[in-house]
Amino acid sequence: MKKLLILFLGFGILILGFPATSSGQLLIGSRAGGMGGVGVSSVSDLTAAYYNPAALMKSDVKTMRTKTALGAQYTDPTDLIDAISKSSNPASFISNNYSKAINFTGNLDGVIGCNIRKVGLSVLPLANVTANKVANSMIGTVNGTGQYAGVLTLGRTFKMGRLPEDVSVGINAKYITAYAGNITTTGTVLSASGLSTYSTGTGMGFDIGALTSIRGVNVGIVARDLAQSIKYTNKSRTSYVNFNGTTATVTNSAETALPDTTTNIDPSYAIGISKTIPGINLLLATDYETTSAGGALHVGAEFSLFNRITLRAGMASGANLAKTTLGTIVDLPIFSIDGVVVSDANNPGATTYIIDISSGW
Repeated sequence: MKKLLILFLGFGILILGFPATSSGQLLIGSRAGGMGGVGVSSVSDLTAAYYNPAALMKSDVKTMRTKTALGAQYTDPTDLIDAISKSSNPASFISNNYSKAINFTGNLDGVIGCNIRKVGLSVLPLANVTANKVANSMIGTVNGTGQYAGVLTLGRTFKMGRLPEDVSVGINAKYITAYAGNITTTGTVLSASGLSTYSTGTGMGFDIGALTSIRGVNVGIVARDLAQSIKYTNKSRTSYVNFNGTTATVTNSAETALPDTTTNIDPSYAIGISKTIPGINLLLATDYETTSAGGALHVGAEFSLFNRITLRAGMASGANLAKTTLGTIVDLPIFSIDGVVVSDANNPGATTYIIDISSGW
């Protein structure tokens, strides 16, 4: 037990040695997302594929459960979906929206998959788009990046020494498909052109985590994005966008191959603690995550009402990070639907919405 306590305390000291300056972990899934992004020690479903693979070993699924949990931040959902779909041809987004004034940053992330007992198979989508253009013009800028990580989650639960509680360990093995595209057009409002650059890439990475309970307090640690890198194939072409008074068109020059590039992803480390207060069905949780750029703090609470309705609230803070979250779940037999609203003090014009749909037996 002493060795395990030393391990957790040592990991916590390592994490707390960094200043709080980064944006922190994502808000994946409505349970953790509704509690300010905490999940290292408090989730027990497929969102463990992001927060802590060891947490899936706490799942009570007897056969199989499916889960779709998607969150998006946007000012206009139509713009976000259109921009993501045009990431490999960003000039088309400008031509499709000739008459519109657009100035937004949109994000989409989540988890889609299933777990069979304590084995998880999932996809973690992640996309980010920025777009700027004035109305009735072909002049604008579009940047889009994204990736889809296919994740296999495995683990084991066992006894360790004299520790009264089980210790769970888990690993995520990830295969990543990534893409990026950007263009800035110049010219006139009716006829403009720009150099489109677009990239596709593949890579691999791993997450490793552990989870246990110490005197009724759940304690989890996780190291994410270990040995993770993505190799990109890059291309460019000149795109011409024109509006003839009724129709907008895009024509492209021949592709030019650019040198391949490799992006190495900095790992992140997190520690989380959570505890359910006996007798009142109140869960309190907090996570602290750090990367080479700094760290962020997440705190949240969950309160169960009548065993069918659950209320959640939380906050996430750090430099360039000031979010508050509110969420709820209606839990029905073999089916549940969760919803979360996230307010961002740094971007009041864009609200994030997270929706979960889960079913299982």
